[in-house]
Amino acid sequence: MNLAFFDNYKIKLIAFIFAVFIWFFVVTENEYEEVIEIPVATVNLPANKVILNDLPPAVKIRVKGTGKDLIALGLGRNARVELDLSGVERSKKFAVEPRNVFLSRPSGAIFTEEVIMPDSILVVLDEFFSRRLPVVSRVVLSPAPGYTAVGEILLSPDSVVVSGPRSVVAQVQEVFTVEQSFGQLQADLKAIVELAPLPSARLTSSSARTDVYLNIQQLVELTVTDVPVRVRNVPRGLRVFARPTTMSLVLEGGGDLLTKISREDVVAYIDYQRVRSSPGKEYPARIIPPPGGVSYRDVQPRKFKLVLERQGK
Repeated sequence: MNLAFFDNYKIKLIAFIFAVFIWFFVVTENEYEEVIEIPVATVNLPANKVILNDLPPAVKIRVKGTGKDLIALGLGRNARVELDLSGVERSKKFAVEPRNVFLSRPSGAIFTEEVIMPDSILVVLDEFFSRRLPVVSRVVLSPAPGYTAVGEILLSPDSVVVSGPRSVVAQVQEVFTVEQSFGQLQADLKAIVELAPLPSARLTSSSARTDVYLNIQQLVELTVTDVPVRVRNVPRGLRVFARPTTMSLVLEGGGDLLTKISREDVVAYIDYQRVRSSPGKEYPARIIPPPGGVSYRDVQPRKFKLVLERQGK
């Protein structure tokens, strides 16, 4: 091995670095042309206005300057095309010209020779607008066998403020949760669920998620007797009674809820105006169970006769 090459290696290394520096300095002092892309920026947006349409993210231009200035431009972050929106009411088409290009370099060091594309940019403005919209649940809940849901799903918040261009906000009537399932529930559900993306990227929401709550109770049965059956919508001068006057049924629902229910909480009635055209028949009563997810079965009797009596007789 020839070790003479490594003699005075420090001096040789310094000489090599110095030669590279001289070469780089000479090369970067020459003028060059280069095609680059720079971002589009808007300035002086009028108060209470937002941009409605999509703007091109960048403009392609041809620049000329010394090598070192072009390198500095490439490393910089401030080069841009500026669109001045002051005085724009609804829309304006801007011709993209070299005078709109801001390179953030000293004057005379680098030039914009040509705007290649696009040659114009349309900006459409709209009024900034906000309104509160309801949150609609897309959560699917399944209690375990022997359990039941009591009441409706509760959301908090149950509404959010949606903001953006007025014309876009006006098209949105509600905000949805993401589709999510919870199964085999044996206890109250308490969960945080994300809201689904809004239909436009120009819209924002006051919240990105909501708390979901559902009361889960053990399923029990309760037999209720002597529920009064009433007759509604009876004309003046006439009294109408159901025969028999009461019914019994079996309620199914959450155990905690059914322990607080009495026969007065069950509504059973016959609408006289609906059945008056068919006298002499027997009619089923409409039953409204207590709220909270309570259902019913085994209604006895299933049909009733109506007894009419003129008042004063």
